[in-house]
Amino acid sequence: MIAAVTLLVIGLILLFCEVLLPGMILGMLSLLCLGGSIAAGYMNTDHGHIFLCINLASICAFTAWFVIFFPNTKFVKKISSQSTTVGELDIDHTALLNQIGEAFTDLRPSGKANIQEQRVDVVTEGVFLEKGDPVKVIKIQGQRIVVRKI
Repeated sequence: MIAAVTLLVIGLILLFCEVLLPGMILGMLSLLCLGGSIAAGYMNTDHGHIFLCINLASICAFTAWFVIFFPNTKFVKKISSQSTTVGELDIDHTALLNQIGEAFTDLRPSGKANIQEQRVDVVTEGVFLEKGDPVKVIKIQGQRIVVRKI
């Protein structure tokens, strides 16, 4: 009986630790402990069904707590990002449109160019250009700057 209860408690603790340190190792150990708790409950006592029900109820309660309440705890707010924007760099390259510069590297078809004394990543329309070729910015698509040889 003591082994079954001990394995149940250790399994639940490991299940909680899996949330904090994801990687599935602690989760697998947790499932082994919980399974061992059920097996020990059936082999050592006449109350195996009770351990099975306790395990199932504990896993369901833990899952419900994890999905509903855990995301709103102070701990999660400390370790997670509260930013609502993803990948927003706030870099505006529209001032480079129709400007002339020169290829800083070979553009095959992407590389770097000096435009208005700025070194920026650029792509061509598919044509390979040599280092030092004069280029003109013909299109801006988000962070993508498209150039053409003059």
